[in-house]
Amino acid sequence: MGSFEDGEARKVARRARPSASDVPAVNGAAPELNPEEERLLGIVWRADGPVGARLAGRQLRESGLEISEATVSRIFKRLDDFGLTMPSGRKGRTLTEHGRRCAEAMSARQRHEEEFTRAFDIRTVEQLLDLLHARRGVEREIAGRAAAKATDDDVAGLEEILRRHEMSLDDDEHARQIGMNFHRTIARIAGSDLLGALAGAVLNESLLPLEKVLDVITGGHGTVSQSVPEHAEIVSAIRRRDPAAAAEAMARHLTRLIDEVTDFSRSDQVRIFDRLLMFTRQS
Repeated sequence: MGSFEDGEARKVARRARPSASDVPAVNGAAPELNPEEERLLGIVWRADGPVGARLAGRQLRESGLEISEATVSRIFKRLDDFGLTMPSGRKGRTLTEHGRRCAEAMSARQRHEEEFTRAFDIRTVEQLLDLLHARRGVEREIAGRAAAKATDDDVAGLEEILRRHEMSLDDDEHARQIGMNFHRTIARIAGSDLLGALAGAVLNESLLPLEKVLDVITGGHGTVSQSVPEHAEIVSAIRRRDPAAAAEAMARHLTRLIDEVTDFSRSDQVRIFDRLLMFTRQS
């Protein structure tokens, strides 16, 4: 994977963003704000005093949102109904205490998303290695948990994915999709909300182009097809319900990728990394 558009990166970040249920509620109901409501709430939060529809509309238009003063007034009314803002005479709106807490949570969420966007904007070999190390730590734990929780149907499903992966090795794009599905399926079997959220970040669909880069690197070593027997070892350990063996098999699989990328980073070929990233973005 290479650098991807901010919109795709934010999809990754949103997997870990607080939901509306994390925002303080009024009368037991947490507000579900649309983007325009969020932006208007942010304007009031950052203001030194009451904000009227005219001022807020001008700021929204300056930020690129075409919106009329009448529409801003209607949005303010909805924020009032949510208990987030309240009229301040004829001067405009100020935040309620609930609105202030909601705006602070919203701002924290936005900072969180921006941090994820930067973290997953892979541009260097070193960043690729960071991601693989993160995957090893997360997926090792997931594999062990999956071995302890897997049902017979879960094992049968993994064996079917493994069979399709082996049959698809001549179709690079299909093989990559199946390989990623294998890892995501193990995360689902593990049944942990926290580990699942972490897996959702490091195995996100928007990161699939990275697999193309890894295929080029491992292809140069003649090890592209090695993932299938490594996956088979993981499935075997899960079938035996052996958490320690499953965790170690997953760790060996990802360590092999880390070692190959490390060797690549120390070779003369590392100079083509930028071109590989560009190629994967365009293909």
